Amino acid sequence: MLLLIFLVFLLLFILIRIFVNRKSESLACLVGKTALVTGGNSGLGYATSFLLASRGCRVIIADQNNSDKTVEEIKKITGNQQIIYKHLDLSSLKSTREFAKELKKTETKIDILINNAGTGNSDKLKTNDDLNTIMQINYFGAFLLTHLLLDLLRAAESPRVIFMGSISIFFNNLTMKNLNYIKHDKTTWRKDLYSNSKLCDVLAAQEFSKKLKRFDIMVNSVDPGAVNTNIFSSSLAITPSLWFRFITTFSLWIIGTDSFGGAQTIFDVATNPKLASQTGKHYSYLMQWFKPSILGSQKFCDDVWKKTEELVKLSPEEKIPN
Repeated sequence: MLLLIFLVFLLLFILIRIFVNRKSESLACLVGKTALVTGGNSGLGYATSFLLASRGCRVIIADQNNSDKTVEEIKKITGNQQIIYKHLDLSSLKSTREFAKELKKTETKIDILINNAGTGNSDKLKTNDDLNTIMQINYFGAFLLTHLLLDLLRAAESPRVIFMGSISIFFNNLTMKNLNYIKHDKTTWRKDLYSNSKLCDVLAAQEFSKKLKRFDIMVNSVDPGAVNTNIFSSSLAITPSLWFRFITTFSLWIIGTDSFGGAQTIFDVATNPKLASQTGKHYSYLMQWFKPSILGSQKFCDDVWKKTEELVKLSPEEKIPN
């Protein structure tokens, strides 16, 4: 009996590992395309940049950390010399605006925008913009950047935009009161801030898709799954619960993958011709996924959108007209 139970669990484990390690079947040639990957210096961003470069895509790695070494590494391995690095600090509205301004001087179009940059933890509660640090890096910055690059996206043929979600979106406690959490209280932990920021990213993809569909700009969100990256490690460090840390670490062992495994769905949604007309969807493990029920409330989504416009200081000209 014990042997039978062991064999059943072993078979289940093998099937799970086969499922989570599937590869994208996209065979798209990306020569002539330009992709912008935020946070492309390491982790999922690096793996995604590498995959795009391997198909001939011109890749702009936008990161706070110097990525010259990463650029040379990708060039050497893929043979693609069209890889460049530009500095971007999403924790600063000024830096985000300066980045977009400089990008418009050098680029004529952006075919693929992957809002990948993120953090799971921060020693600073708020930035110099009086925005919560985790929320600004993970969500507010990407929201602003996407608005600022709309002209370059509209100049491309069949452009695609991706926002990064997470399984943690189902454990959020997001309200309008804690959308920009900059005062310590006992109701919001830093792990909640990460979950809330990722929920906002999925919300942003959903609402951008509605507003930009008339421009044929496809916008989707991706949950890369359980990926062993620095964000995962830093997220574990912020919770006081040893039980939570055990469960998440065990889950990573069962269903986790490395950065290149996690990048498969990102790459697929960004390039697969079969998904060229898909917008407003949420994907994980190379499948269309479901979203938290709260995103079904249009009033809630509209309220978050309007408040975010205020927080990132969008001018009337920068807002997307209805």
